[in-house]
Order: sequence, then structure tokens, then C-alpha cells
Amino acid sequence: MAESEKIKNGATARLRNYFLAGVLVTAPISITFWLTWRVITFVDDRITPIIPPQWNPEYYLPFGVPGLGLIVALIALTLIGFLAAGYLGRMTMHIGERIVSRVPIVRSVYSWTKQVFETVLSKSSVAFREVVLIEYPRPGCWAVGFITGKTVGEVQRLTAATVYNVFVPATPNPTTGFLLFVPKADVHHLDLTVEEGIKLVISGGIVVPDHDGLEGAEGAEAAKAKVEAQAAAQFAAQGDEVSEAEPEPRKPRRRRRREAEAEPHRPGFILRLRNYFFAGILVTAPIAITAWLAWEFVTFVDSKVTPYIPYQWNPETYLPFSIPGLGVVIVVLGLIMIGFLTAGFVGRSLIAAGERLLARMPVIRSLYSAVKQILETVFKEQSKAFRDVILLEYPRKNCWAVGFITGPAESGIQELTPDDTVNVFLPTTPNPTSGFLLFLPRKETQILSMTVEEGLKMVVSGGIVTPPDPKSPAGEAALQEGAVPPLAKSG
Repeated sequence: MAESEKIKNGATARLRNYFLAGVLVTAPISITFWLTWRVITFVDDRITPIIPPQWNPEYYLPFGVPGLGLIVALIALTLIGFLAAGYLGRMTMHIGERIVSRVPIVRSVYSWTKQVFETVLSKSSVAFREVVLIEYPRPGCWAVGFITGKTVGEVQRLTAATVYNVFVPATPNPTTGFLLFVPKADVHHLDLTVEEGIKLVISGGIVVPDHDGLEGAEGAEAAKAKVEAQAAAQFAAQGDEVSEAEPEPRKPRRRRRREAEAEPHRPGFILRLRNYFFAGILVTAPIAITAWLAWEFVTFVDSKVTPYIPYQWNPETYLPFSIPGLGVVIVVLGLIMIGFLTAGFVGRSLIAAGERLLARMPVIRSLYSAVKQILETVFKEQSKAFRDVILLEYPRKNCWAVGFITGPAESGIQELTPDDTVNVFLPTTPNPTSGFLLFLPRKETQILSMTVEEGLKMVVSGGIVTPPDPKSPAGEAALQEGAVPPLAKSG
């Protein structure tokens, strides 16, 4: 009986091991193919319908062509890059940018989107090219980050001698995190590629590169000792004496790769195509993102407002086509009319009666009072909420971050703190709608001259988009001429 039980348990264990081995073999392949197929399908669904029928092979074939939209997108981007490199292309872009610069909100989105792409795709840029190790959130505790550039402008002037913009990503979602300004001495470069660094972060430390990634004194000594040991073993095996000359330490992989990329060589046909492709991305991506965001906003408002327009007042009932932006126009006119009516005695009386009615509803009254208080605080002229961009030491000494003052601290908090305390909102990157609320002594905050819009651009871009320092000669010239900060110019 015991023997049969042992055989049964052994068979069960083997089946479990086979099952786990099957998962280990098939899961990476399945996930890779699924993600690839999702990308191809996403691009195909958006590109294939706009291909003219006479040029679409799916009209002549009895089956679909997976990846057709992706191929067309690659060819189109390369062609756009080729055309943009010529005189006519540059003139067209210049005229288009002058038109966009006259549209209030669109020009802001387009300018910072273009600046981000120019910086990231620039050959001389270090944005998201280096993986580093920094002490975060306190001394003795370490985290992986990505350099997005060398700090310039007003932030550089107010901090240490040389400071880097470091994006510290969250786990397992590396698309959000914090932008920190860290002194050069506290930034330890890792011999990891960006891909390896992202894998390390996403996996929560499970996927660890199989090589010693620390660069600097320790990394150089370890590499030197390893090379010396290998050389000594080789000479000892051959029966020769070990040479007294020290072998050259192995260069980190990241440095070898960057030196190889920097070597001068004549661009071939494939390299020129790649350059045209990236130029096409640089031209089309800011326009596409700006147009997409504008269209999404207009579509969202139209879908919520247009159905409530009376049938006889809706021009779309008389026209054979729809009017994009009709809902946005109605909302703007409606808000202006409501503001006009509430400025009078009758309007104020109606508002007071409505608030008395809401005050009798248990849950709704709390929600209404909170929302009203926030909006009144933000929009009133004497309010300081989100009017000042500050530089604060976070999360430790000699490490800085950008925040926004939202007002003075509440009386209870003010009594428990020794100094004049203010409420500071510390946003995350690239989503500034979430973050932390901190209470800091006013003397520990440095108010920056940049506007709230410029501060948000800096946070959203991870430090890539940096406004010029108005107190420097270069910054004054940039502000007068509307020039792009030096960090964002292409190399």
C-alpha cells in the first residue's frame, strides 16, 4: 500500500513538473506573439481603411494581408522624412508651425510634443539612453532610474554644480514615476541597456542581468581583476611567465556600444532610410499627437452635448453632414450665458435656493461643498493655488523635485509644525494628475520664475522640456526670440 502511494505521488509530481515546464516554454512565446499581433492589428485597423482601393491588394486577393498597414506606415514615414529633408519640405513645415502657433491650446501641445521628440531622437541626446543607480528615497536605500538629460536653466542655477534629470519609474508600470534632480556625484552609472533596466523594473527585480553592471571605481576594479585572472590562467596553462604589463580593463558594454555608434562612417542606403524614417517620425508625431488629442476632446464633448440640443435648433438635422466641434461651441456659449445670468439678483437667488436644497442631502452636500471649495480656491484672483512652481529637496537632502504650492496649511497642521507651512503638490511623471500632498516650511521652498504651464511641461516630459533661465543672458534671448532651449535642439 505504501509502495503504491509512493508511485502515485511520484507520478503526480512528474505531471506537475511537466505542466510547469510546458508553461515555462509556451508562455514567453505566446505572450510575445500576442503582443506583436496586437500591435500589427492596431496599426492595420487604422491604416488599411484609408488605403485607396486600387492600391490595396486586399481588394484583389481572397484573404487579408496581416501587417499591410504597418508596412504602409513605415513607407509613409520614410517618404515624409525624405521630403522634409528638402527645401520645400522645410518651408512647408515652417508655414505649418506658424499657423499652429496662433491657436491658443494647440500650440502648447504641439511645441512640447515636438521638443520631446527632437530631444529623444537627437543623436547627441542622453535622454533615456543611460540607466543609473541613485539613493532613493533616503541615504542607504537605492533605486534604478533613467537619465533624461543634464539639468539646465533656472533649476541648475539654484542647485549644485552639475545636476542630472533622473526619471525614477514605478513597478510594474514604468510609464509613471517621479522626476528628480540629482547631483552628478550621487548618480552611479550602470552597465545596463535601457531594455535591461526596464526589464529589471517591470519584473520587480526578478529579471536580473547576468553581468556586473556597476560602473565606476568598483566596476573598473572588478573588471580589471577578472581580466588579470583570465590572463594569468592562460599564461600559466602555456607554461609561460605572466607579463608584468597590466591588461586593459574591459570597457562596460554600454560605453563600447556608444563608442561604436559614434565612430565616423559613410552612411549606407539602409542608414539613410533609417534616418529618413526617424525624420518622418519627428515631423508627423507632434502633428499626429496634437491632432489626436484635439479630436478626442472635441469628440468627447460633442458626444455628451449634441444629443441634448433640441431637434429644431440642431443644424445637423438640416445638413447632410455632421459638424465637428458643435458641442464645444454650445458648451462655451452656455457657460458664458450662465455666468452672465448668475451675476444678477435673480441668478444669485436661484443659486442660493439650489445650495439650500443640496445642503439637505446627506452624501451629495459633502461632495458639492468639496468641489465648490476647490474650484473657488483655484479660480479666485487672489488665490495662490497652483500659481507658484517651486523647487524643493525631495525625498532627501541634495536631491530636488518640482512641486506646486496649493495654499497655506490648515490651522491644525500649522499648529503642529514649527514654521510657516504651505501645502505642496508633488506630481508624478508623466501623469501630473496624481502625486503626493506634502506640508513644507515655506523657507524650504524656492519659488521658480517659470509659469505653471512650463512646470507641467517639465514634469510631463520627464525633464526633457526645460524652460530657459530668465536671469541668464541666453535665457533672456530665448524668451525674447521664442527660441527652443538648448537641450531640446537636435544634434
